[in-house]
Amino acid sequence: MANAEELVKRSRKVAFMNVSTTAIATFIRMTKFTEISKSKNPTEYSRTYVDEDGEVTDVTGYSEEISYNFDQHIGNLVHKKLADIADDEKTGANALVEILQVDLTEPMGDGYKARLRTYSTVPDADGDSTDAYTYSGAFRKNSNMTIGVAKLSADGKTATFTPSQEVAEYPVTFIVKDSVENTPIENAKITIDGVSYVTDATGIAIVFLDAETYSNITVEKDGYTTQSDISVTVSNGAVLKEIELVEA
Repeated sequence: MANAEELVKRSRKVAFMNVSTTAIATFIRMTKFTEISKSKNPTEYSRTYVDEDGEVTDVTGYSEEISYNFDQHIGNLVHKKLADIADDEKTGANALVEILQVDLTEPMGDGYKARLRTYSTVPDADGDSTDAYTYSGAFRKNSNMTIGVAKLSADGKTATFTPSQEVAEYPVTFIVKDSVENTPIENAKITIDGVSYVTDATGIAIVFLDAETYSNITVEKDGYTTQSDISVTVSNGAVLKEIELVEA
């Protein structure tokens, strides 16, 4: 009997920050954040060839960004580190942070699959709430991603990380069309491992994924029959995936 599908809660994918001032990493849980949301920000190269109709576009790179917002708490070492970067207007290497993202839905041995990357901290605003002192900004990619295993402490507040490989992410271009009219479908929702993306006016959504096989991808749009068994394999380059939806 097949296992029933389970909703992935936001709290099942958690982040830790290295707050150590030595070469030995100390990953502390990033708590009391009201926002930690990721954007891939692909870089596009568009041009028109004389022997073709219309413009063509390729993705030539990407710059991952994580938006953050937190209510400052005294005694929280992560908050202290980020507040100091903003308040002291630190730049360059002094504004770099290491963030370990742990996926609690993917156990590996006695730990969980985790991804480590260095980011530049780009503060935006602080003190714009009358209830709590808040800080907001973004973490922007400053290194390649390293995949490994994270082991959490008994209380889940700290983590250790054992790297296994440094990997690149590759662009996967989803093109969603009407099965009869062959026209692009705008605002179709594509859900991969609990994260959703939306197609643009051309029916395209570009997603950056690690090199592995993804199954049970869901594509849905009001007025169309939902597809929930789509799979895609990412190996060592860009992938194009065309999907046709049938009107309900």
